[in-house]
Amino acid sequence: MPSSFAADEFKELVRSRTDIVNLIAESVTLQSQRGGREFVGLCPFHDDHNPSMRVYPDRQSYRCWSCNEGGDCFSFVMKRERFGFREALEMLAQRAQLELPAQYRAAVGEGGENKNRLYEFVAWAEQEFHDCLLRAPEGERARRYLRDRGISGPSIAKFRLGYHPNHWEWLLERARGKYTAQQLHAVRLVGEREGNRGFYDNFVDRVLFPIRDAQKRPVAFGGRILPDSPETNMGKYWNSPESTLFQKSRHLYGLDQARDAISKSDTAVVVEGYTDCIMAHQYGFSNFIGTLGTALNETHVTHLKRFARKVVLVFDGDEAGRMATERALPRFLAQEVDLRILMLPGGLDPADFLLEHGGEALQKLLENPVEAWDQKFRLTIDRYGMDSIDARHRVLEDMLGVLAQVPASSASGLAGKWQERESVILGQLAQRLRVTEEVARRRLTDMRAAAEQRGAPVVRVSADDAVSPQPSGPLFPARPSRDELAERELLEIIFTYPERLAEIRCEINPRDLTHPLLARLLDLCFDIADQQGSPSYERVTARLEDAALKSLAAQIDEHARQKRIAPELVTHTLGYFRRRREARPPATAPLAGSGGDDLSVDGSDLESKKKLLRAATELHRKRGSKTTPS
Repeated sequence: MPSSFAADEFKELVRSRTDIVNLIAESVTLQSQRGGREFVGLCPFHDDHNPSMRVYPDRQSYRCWSCNEGGDCFSFVMKRERFGFREALEMLAQRAQLELPAQYRAAVGEGGENKNRLYEFVAWAEQEFHDCLLRAPEGERARRYLRDRGISGPSIAKFRLGYHPNHWEWLLERARGKYTAQQLHAVRLVGEREGNRGFYDNFVDRVLFPIRDAQKRPVAFGGRILPDSPETNMGKYWNSPESTLFQKSRHLYGLDQARDAISKSDTAVVVEGYTDCIMAHQYGFSNFIGTLGTALNETHVTHLKRFARKVVLVFDGDEAGRMATERALPRFLAQEVDLRILMLPGGLDPADFLLEHGGEALQKLLENPVEAWDQKFRLTIDRYGMDSIDARHRVLEDMLGVLAQVPASSASGLAGKWQERESVILGQLAQRLRVTEEVARRRLTDMRAAAEQRGAPVVRVSADDAVSPQPSGPLFPARPSRDELAERELLEIIFTYPERLAEIRCEINPRDLTHPLLARLLDLCFDIADQQGSPSYERVTARLEDAALKSLAAQIDEHARQKRIAPELVTHTLGYFRRRREARPPATAPLAGSGGDDLSVDGSDLESKKKLLRAATELHRKRGSKTTPS
C-alpha cells in the first residue's frame, strides 16, 4: 500500500487540479470582484439573500461570512453532496481525470473492467433507450402509455425515461462494434442464456426509468412492462439485477433530482413507485423520492439522514400501506429521524391522487402528516381497542415489541441519543395506557433479553454507511475568551508565516491550547513539519478529511488575510503564551519543554504574574478590535 505521504500528495494533486471557482460556479452564480482576486455569490448552505459567500482563487478556498461554512474543494463537495471524504475525493479525481491510488480505488467490475468504463456502458444504454422512446416508431406504444399516465414531455426529459422494443437482441445489436456482450453483462444490461448459449436483452418491451447514484450517474434501470405487451409471463416491474455499480438496498429513485429541495426544506418525502415520484415533481413537489420496489431498510435511512431530519412516508390508504407503516417504524426509531406518515384517502396512490385532486389537495395533506409512532399507536388501538385491561395490555405488548427491535445501545454509535428518545417514548406510552413507566421499562428489558436469546433480528446500522457528521454549531465561539483569541492568532501566524513554526514549537505544545479543534490543527502542523516541511495552509487542508476541521482552517486563513498579520506579531503572541503559562498555578499549568523544572511560587509572586497576564490580555483586546473585520 502506498505510504500516507503518497496519499497526501495525491490529495494535494487533486486539489491543485481543481479550479474551485469553476467547481462552485457549477451550482452557484459567482460574480468577480477586486479584479478577479475573489468571487462572490449566494451561499447554497443557508437561505442567503445578500451574497455572503466569498471564493478565493489564489488560496483555492471559500468562506461564507454569514453561516461560517468554508474550506477547500473537498469541503464544498462534502457539504453540497452530503459525501464522506473518500466519495468527494473520488468525484474530484474523476473530474480532474486523475486515476485513484490503490487504497482509494473501488473494486473493478467483472472481467477486470475499470469502474469508470462500467458507468460508460450504462450511460450509453440510457441514451439509446431515451432516443428510442422519443423518436423511434417502436416507441409509439410507450409514448402513448406515458401520455395516458399523465406524464409530460418535460418530465420524460428531466428523468431521462426510455423504452426497450419487443426484441430480445435489440441492445446487443446496437452495441455491435462498440461494446461486447460480456461488457453489457457486467452491468446487467443483458442476461446470459443457460449452457453458455449466448446472451439476451434484459428489458424487453418495457418503459425504462434510469436509476442514478449520488453523483448523478445512471447505474441501473427500473422497467415497467407495457399493458398491451405480448410477453404475458413477465412481471409488471423489473429492476436491474445487482452489479458492481448497483445495490438495490443503497439507492433511492429520484434522489439526484430531489437532493437540493430536500436539503433546503430539511424534509424528504418517500413514495413507493417511479411514476408516483415523477408525477409529484411534475406538480412542483421537488423533494419527493421513491423506493425501488422494496421496503426502506437501515441503509436507506442512514443515507436519507445525510440530507434531511424529517422523512414523510406516503402510503396508499389500504392494508398494504398500514403494514408498510409498521415495517418502517423500527428502522427509523433509533436513528434520530423525525418520521411522519401520510396515508392517502380512498386507497389512491400519489400519482392518481394528484391527477384526481391536484397539487393543492396534496399540499394540505403534507402540512400535517402524523408522527409515525402515533400512527402505529392508532393502528394498534384500532386492532385491539382500549375498553378493557386485556386490550390495553395487548396494545402495550405490541408497542413495546416495536421498541424491542431497537438495541438498548448501538455498537456503531449512530444512535447515541437513543436512550433519551426511548425515555420520552416510554413515558408517553405509559401515560396513555395508564401504567407506570417502571413497569413498561421492565417489560421492555425482558422482551429484549428474550429476543436476544432466540436470535431475533434487531435494527442495526453499519458504520460503513455513515458519513462524517457536519458541524452542528459554531466551530469558534461568537464571543471568544482572551485565551481563545490568542490561540486562533497562533494558527493565523503559522498559516501566514509557516517558516516561523520552529520558533513557535520551542515554546508551545498542542496541550497548551484550551480550544480542542485548534489544538488538533496545531498538532497537525507539527506533524506536517516533521514529514513534509513547511505546514502551509494548502498542506494542512490537504491532510484534513474532517469537514469541521477543514471549515475551521478556512476561517483561520481568511481571518489572517483580513488582518494582514505583521511578522512582529509572532513575538507578541509568544510573549502572551509565556506570560499565561507563568501566571497559572503550578498544579494546573501545562509544561511545554519545562523538563520538570520547579515552578512553585508564593502568593505575592502569583498575584504579580496575574497582573502581567491581565495587561497582556488588554493589549490583545485592543489590537484585536483594530484588526478584526466588521
